[in-house]
Amino acid sequence: MYTDNLLSTSKYRLAYIVTFLLSIGSFIYYYVDRPHPLSLLVAGIIFAVVFLFMLLVLRPSFFSFCDEKDPIEIRTYNAFPIMRQHVAFSIKKQLLHKYIIKKQLFGLRRTLSITIRGINKQREVEEFTYPAFNISSFSIGEVEQLEKQLNHYINANLERKSHK
Repeated sequence: MYTDNLLSTSKYRLAYIVTFLLSIGSFIYYYVDRPHPLSLLVAGIIFAVVFLFMLLVLRPSFFSFCDEKDPIEIRTYNAFPIMRQHVAFSIKKQLLHKYIIKKQLFGLRRTLSITIRGINKQREVEEFTYPAFNISSFSIGEVEQLEKQLNHYINANLERKSHK
């Protein structure tokens, strides 16, 4: 299964760019055509600042999940058009232990944390939790599908360990 949110990420990226252009456009419009009231400039700036603040708080990002091969591949980067940070992880299906989907900001922002469990070189059981991935731009159906796949691998690992 391959899941990504490329379309919604491009919409957020476009929203960043349009907000920036609208705020600059309101300045230019005010200074070029003076007879218009100052309230138009103030309203445009307030709208742009509130919208940009909301986008910065939500921090939407691209997220792809590919489990067609044995290691699950997760790729992510933020939708902000400047100074993007690309992050990619490969997780073996046999090591997947649990996951947590947190809802923040009244359910507007959702993050996914994945924990793996394995045996280190000293033969001790060790857990590692990956940094939280932002999945806010996924629809509810896509989140349910992602949960279904992760639950499938976790249950398969539990069955495999119980047979030993």
